[in-house]
Amino acid sequence: MKRASQFALLAIILLLPIYSAKASEIRAFHNINQLPFKQIYGLPSLDNSPLTEAGKLRLNFITNISNTFDVSVGTDENIVTDAETLRASLILSYAVKNNWQLGIEVPYVRHSGGFLDDFIYDWHDFFSMPQNGRTKENSDQIEVSYLSTKGASFTLNDSGGGVGDIRINSAYTLPWGNRALIFSTELKLPTGDFDKLTGSGGLDVSAGLTINDPHSLRKYNITLFGGLAGVFLGDSDGEMSVIQNNFALAARAGIGWQASRLIQLKLQMDGQTPLYDSDIKEMGDPTLQLVMGVGLTFTDDAYLDISIAEDINTCTAADIAFQLALVITY
Repeated sequence: MKRASQFALLAIILLLPIYSAKASEIRAFHNINQLPFKQIYGLPSLDNSPLTEAGKLRLNFITNISNTFDVSVGTDENIVTDAETLRASLILSYAVKNNWQLGIEVPYVRHSGGFLDDFIYDWHDFFSMPQNGRTKENSDQIEVSYLSTKGASFTLNDSGGGVGDIRINSAYTLPWGNRALIFSTELKLPTGDFDKLTGSGGLDVSAGLTINDPHSLRKYNITLFGGLAGVFLGDSDGEMSVIQNNFALAARAGIGWQASRLIQLKLQMDGQTPLYDSDIKEMGDPTLQLVMGVGLTFTDDAYLDISIAEDINTCTAADIAFQLALVITY
C-alpha cells in the first residue's frame, strides 16, 4: 500500500502541466494520529494558516476514515487493534482581531469493523505485499484490547460512537519578514466517552509554535512549514492511566507546491513522542506518519483537501487513513 501510493503521487507530479500559478496560500493537512488508543488525546494539528483578517469566519468540515490490523504479544503486555475508525469534525474559526484567531472543534468518533478490510487485503495480495496477520476470515471485525501485568487493561468488541472530546483553540500570527510565526494553544475538554474510545476522560492542554515560509522557494511556487508543540495530558479514565504519560511532544514538517491555480501538491511528516510507558512498539515508541495528497482551490474562500496518511514507524499509528476536508471562509 505504501509503495503503490508513493508511485501514484509521483505519477501525478509527472503528468501535471507545469506552468506559472498565482501565489496562493499552502495549507497543511489537518492530520492527527487515528490509532484508537491515541486519538483520544489532545494532540495538536499545528495549523500553518490561521485567519489573520479581523472579522473573517472559517468553517472546516473534515472526515477521516482509518483502518488498522495489528496483534502484538510481549512478555508483560498484549495488544490487539482490529478496527476501522471514523472521525468527522466541524471546526469553526473566527478572527477576533487582526492576526488573532479563536476556534472550536466538535468531533464525532465511531469505531467499527468497517468496510475496507477486504480492499486492503486484495491490494496487498495483488502486489505480493505482506498481510501482517490479515485474512479473509477476520475481515470487517472489531477488537481493540490491551492487557498488561502493570494492571492496565481495556477491551472494546462492539461497534459504537458518539461526540468526542471538544477542543477550544487560539492562534496568534506574528509576521516575520515574508514569513510568519504562529503561536497556538489548545484546550481539549473531556466530553467524550472513554469506554467507547471517543475521548480520554481527561483535560489536555497544548502550546506550540509553527513557522510558515512561502518566501524561501517562492520562485518555484513552493511553501515550507514546520512546527513543534508540547502537550500536557490529563489522566484518562479507567486502568489505562496506569501506563499513560502526562507529557508529550508533537512535531510537523512539510512542503507544498502550487502546481496550478487549482491544484496544490502537499507532503508532510507528523510525529509524536510516546503517549504510554510501555515496552511494546504500538504503545511505547514514537510515532511518525507520512501524509500526502492534493489541495483543490476553487475560489479564494473555498478549497478541498484530499489526503492519505500512512504509518512510517509501523504499528504506532493507523495503518492507513483517508481524509476529505472542505473549508469555506466568509
